[in-house]
Amino acid sequence: MSKLITLDFEGTLVNFQWKLEEAQKEVLNLLVEKGISREIFDNTNYDAIYNLVQEKGEEWGFPAGYLTSLLDDVYDIYDLDAASRWNVRDGVHAVLEQLKEYKTALISNVGRKGLLKALVQHGLQDKFGIILSRNDMRLLKPASEGLLRIIEWAQVKKEDTIHIGDSLSDLFAARNTGIKVGIVLGGQNTPEALLGEKPDLVMKKITELPSALKTINF
Repeated sequence: MSKLITLDFEGTLVNFQWKLEEAQKEVLNLLVEKGISREIFDNTNYDAIYNLVQEKGEEWGFPAGYLTSLLDDVYDIYDLDAASRWNVRDGVHAVLEQLKEYKTALISNVGRKGLLKALVQHGLQDKFGIILSRNDMRLLKPASEGLLRIIEWAQVKKEDTIHIGDSLSDLFAARNTGIKVGIVLGGQNTPEALLGEKPDLVMKKITELPSALKTINF
């Protein structure tokens, strides 16, 4: 029976370089300029801001997709900025070779421009059966939409699927989808925050993934 491994990109396959606080500040200022109360976005991060705009933009009186396109323009700039500093984590190519017995997919909250540029630059563009970027999903991780689409593409059961990432967004996306989750430490969120959520697998390095999968009979 086929099994599916979905992988995050930044922080998981490459080092984390996104300037989160700067991007969030810029898009919040942009939304406030459009007459939206900043208080709506209290205690949110960049993906939560994006998802809230997707869900509420029309309710706030804006044309469908208008606010999202403004956010995409800002986020694209930060994607390309991060892409200029991304380095593939040691052993990524070898790990992907070892995972050939599985169906594999890439799912990232990074936009298509930055993601595809980086994949080509690092020779990763042909390593996955399907690739979903921010522009291929209505709602970003931690929403389940993207992972559910990949599971449908792969024609596998949820119990035969695991998502590998580095962040709480990845962890909650997997939990919201009802699948296993493995976390590579050293990415977006602190080990303490991630370990407190008790992921199914915890790895210090991506090179530990093939052997770690065997510990859960995956």
